[in-house]
Amino acid sequence: MMPKRFIHYSLLFLGIAAVLTACLDKPDFSFTPEISNASVVSYPTTEGFSGARADSLVISFKYRDGDGDLGISAEERSDTVLLNTRYRDWGNYELRAFRYDKGQFIEVDFPTNRKLFFPRLYKSEKAGPIEGTLNFSQNFTYFRGYRMTPLKFSIRIRDRALRTSNVIESDTISLPLLF
Repeated sequence: MMPKRFIHYSLLFLGIAAVLTACLDKPDFSFTPEISNASVVSYPTTEGFSGARADSLVISFKYRDGDGDLGISAEERSDTVLLNTRYRDWGNYELRAFRYDKGQFIEVDFPTNRKLFFPRLYKSEKAGPIEGTLNFSQNFTYFRGYRMTPLKFSIRIRDRALRTSNVIESDTISLPLLF
């Protein structure tokens, strides 16, 4: 026979656990992705193949999504028909660059940034709210004739249901560009 004390402690533990889990509500995020707090930093590096001097740009921002359908799987990424019909012009991550010149920002077309994708951020098939930080990295090489150029970036993402987030902008950062 179990001692009464064990039963009392077990019931007390279960009661406390029930109270604590009742206090943890699931976040109530919109099913449309939201992004915020863009930051940019650069680090000196070298290009892997050529060994040329470069700056590695890292753009980070916070995201939240109500049903967790952010990112695409490796299988989806390998299906070029899906990518070209479903995501058309810009993938699930849009990064637009603007250089500062003569008092205004002018868009710069980086062909490598035209169709960007990030992997699934929530591995479960069951829908649920998620939040976190997403990082993007790109190298800017110091080619002969480069000029340090102030750049800023605008960012938006979209989920697998093609709901598009708000647009955020980074601070300005100087990087080597070839003119």
